[in-house]
Amino acid sequence: MKLLDFFKIFCQSIAPINEVKADGYLPSFWEDDYCQIEIASFENKEYILKTIRQISDLANNSRTDFGFTETFGRGQMPIKTYSKEIRTYYLDKLLTEFEFEKAKSINYDSHKILNCETGSIKAYGFSNFTIFFDTQDEFVKNIWLSISLIVSVRQYDLIQSALYCLGEECEMVLIDWNSLELFDLRDRTQIDKYLNDYWK
Repeated sequence: MKLLDFFKIFCQSIAPINEVKADGYLPSFWEDDYCQIEIASFENKEYILKTIRQISDLANNSRTDFGFTETFGRGQMPIKTYSKEIRTYYLDKLLTEFEFEKAKSINYDSHKILNCETGSIKAYGFSNFTIFFDTQDEFVKNIWLSISLIVSVRQYDLIQSALYCLGEECEMVLIDWNSLELFDLRDRTQIDKYLNDYWK
């Protein structure tokens, strides 16, 4: 799905931020965050590695003192998450079993509120780690996350276990397009390697 199409779908379910009470868990979601840290099917591994090489080559060849002269538009994954038929109630159950809080709303681009209960975007997590996913009917379309410093051992263990369970049961990988790194979520060592960068 193109980014523009994605935002057309949920723009109807946003409200000004001053209309929502600031109580409880309110994850933030910036437009540029969409699928930047992405969870996708393991079957896309070769495509992901090829794309990482292409982005890295382009970045090296277009780097200047002021940034980059070119940008890279990522295409769609060959195997879409939607095609794996992961049901929304399955992901809801998995995440809540690991004590992820279910968000009622999302702070979108710092000035709008996205309603998770009526819209197609869902969010589960903690103040420093959120798993987002969008839905179509009862199936999950895309999964992505936001992460910041993790300071609690208990929270670290819950996040690691949830990611591992998702990797094992659905055969998923995590791609951080910011750092151009790929992690197999079926491997606890690789999950630890990723999370340790945020462990304080």
